[in-house]
Amino acid sequence: MGSTQKSGPGRQSITPYFTVQTADRLIEFLGAAFGATVVKEDRYEDNRIQHARLLIGDSLIMLNQSTEDYPPNVSQMHIHVENADQTYQLALQLGATDLMAPNDRPHGERMAGIKDPCGNIWWIASPTL
Repeated sequence: MGSTQKSGPGRQSITPYFTVQTADRLIEFLGAAFGATVVKEDRYEDNRIQHARLLIGDSLIMLNQSTEDYPPNVSQMHIHVENADQTYQLALQLGATDLMAPNDRPHGERMAGIKDPCGNIWWIASPTL
């Protein structure tokens, strides 16, 4: 059986990686909706994102702009936030589309679902009160 290890200080064992057509748009959305901050950013000569790392809360994600060799993909994430209702409304105002209105789930979370402007799915959750 294999074992996992963190790739460095402050990093989790699994890091999601997004490949999207408009990387700058995703970075902008994630910053405004989830408070993401850019940790690292490399660009091609034409200014497209070659590789970026963003920190959302205590989790690192990576992303790049799609190319012929690396076509866009759709990712699906579950994100814990302080207030699912407020984050859901903010995401919609920022250009996300509704997948599921906030509601209390049997597993003890208040959840909502959105599709970000690049087509990725986010399940937004906070503990039920």
